[in-house]
Amino acid sequence: MQNRNPQFHRIVVSAVFIFLFGCENAPPEIETVILNRNPNPTVPLAAILTIATNEPTQAVVRLDDGERAWDATSSETLAMEHTLTILGMRPGRMHHITAVVTDAEGGVSESPPLPLEMPPLPSDLPTPELISADAARMEPGVTIFNAFALNDEGRGIDEFGGVLFMINESGEVIWFYRTHMDVGDARRLENGNLLIEHTLANALIEMDMLGNVVQHWHPTGTQSEFGDPPENSTPIKTDTIHHEVYEMPSGNFLTLSSELRIFDEYPTSAEDPDAEPGPGAVIGDIIVEFERDGTIVHEHKMLDLLDPYRITRFSMRPGFWSGHYEPKVDDVEATPLRDWAHANAIVHDARDDSYIVSGRHQSAIFKFARETGELKWILGAPDHWKEPWSAKLLQPVGDLQWQYVEHGSVLTPDGNLLLYDNGGGRAAAFMEELPLEERYSRIVEFAVDEEAMTVEQVWTYDGRPDDTFYSGYLSDADWLPVTGNILITDGARETSNDGSNAERAEANHWARIVEVTHTEPAEVVFEVHLKEGGVGNWHIYRGERLPSLYP
Repeated sequence: MQNRNPQFHRIVVSAVFIFLFGCENAPPEIETVILNRNPNPTVPLAAILTIATNEPTQAVVRLDDGERAWDATSSETLAMEHTLTILGMRPGRMHHITAVVTDAEGGVSESPPLPLEMPPLPSDLPTPELISADAARMEPGVTIFNAFALNDEGRGIDEFGGVLFMINESGEVIWFYRTHMDVGDARRLENGNLLIEHTLANALIEMDMLGNVVQHWHPTGTQSEFGDPPENSTPIKTDTIHHEVYEMPSGNFLTLSSELRIFDEYPTSAEDPDAEPGPGAVIGDIIVEFERDGTIVHEHKMLDLLDPYRITRFSMRPGFWSGHYEPKVDDVEATPLRDWAHANAIVHDARDDSYIVSGRHQSAIFKFARETGELKWILGAPDHWKEPWSAKLLQPVGDLQWQYVEHGSVLTPDGNLLLYDNGGGRAAAFMEELPLEERYSRIVEFAVDEEAMTVEQVWTYDGRPDDTFYSGYLSDADWLPVTGNILITDGARETSNDGSNAERAEANHWARIVEVTHTEPAEVVFEVHLKEGGVGNWHIYRGERLPSLYP
């Protein structure tokens, strides 16, 4: 993935001066400039510049790659030594890097430009394809997303591992993190580091932009597919960490875990309502809030808060838990694993100190009190909810279409819920699903009136009539704070050569990132496809727009 012999430059400068107009004093002297490639091979598009001057200065790093020139980073304080992380370089290009220092009186000096060539993208990675970009209407910043490849059976390609990309407004890769583990949810923390969830590895890591691990956490209950955690890993007394880790204002982390329960008399079919019940091995999700030291602050088991016998077509499937839990039920006479809720998103609502959880396989969003776990409301189709849970169903107002097997629910600044409605078959248990050729996904925004216990659909985007899309799994939607645009991760396209929906085994697998205006109708202002190159069959779980490449 990278030349492991770091490119290294050391220059001793004794008389490189640039005088500002009107400056009477001699400018600062740059004594040494040392440029190194990032020594951590997991983040190859980065470098470290060390500068020493004869007096306190501020430093700026300027880059020129032959097509564009820009200030990459700068120091904030006066000092005689600066160590600066250089990011934003494009793969396969020669860059010339210049250190510019300024003293307290405004005197300026700069080093000669230092050459540094970035390695090309590894051959097994995809090259993002820019379809369109309207820079004037786009949300500023860089787009971060994970990418992974599946084989024709829908399983991960073991030798590929995982990758996290950052691309600029032109769809070009300007940073990536490559690891032997899968890469799930990833986001920037308040301290500027990245928080990355590795589902199959049962691990959570905090790392800096050079790929250096700052802290490692692991759940204690279920074995990782990648072996034991490192010795310095922080244990969390729960089975798993999956789908999302959300940083709260307190500094605590909010995540989802899981548990296995055996029910003696459990539904055995979502197609035949008269099927005889039998023993069922059911996976339930757990809300877990924990401190940095791994101490669990709150734990709420969703099988205790909701109706564990409420089934859907999706809740009767094993999901991705087979590797984690099948060994535990080998000696139990029970039906195959049931991935009952498959929770995939959780946020904290500070307005009333509550948790909002997306239960994909229940096709429902749930709100629970943070302290007690009390169920406040359910947003979803009313089919098969019994008392007392049915009393918590939000009632629709106006023209509203329920979501099915959704992903990525978030709160907007108005307090509305925004999510990616995958669509699935758009049918409850014992109902006929939409045929594959008629299935579609959409982004939808709901306004909830908690006093009236009602919900209203206030905005939706499904690409119609010209660009209907369908990703039956993965995917995400985010509100962008500067423009109010919506960033869409259309993460699991399965299409035939003519673009129509196709069965997984026969499909072209690809994904895309799309930014649209929050208008009626919405307009596309940015679109990037992840389709070509590398090992193929590309998927994206989530995407996010960061204000800057630098923290």
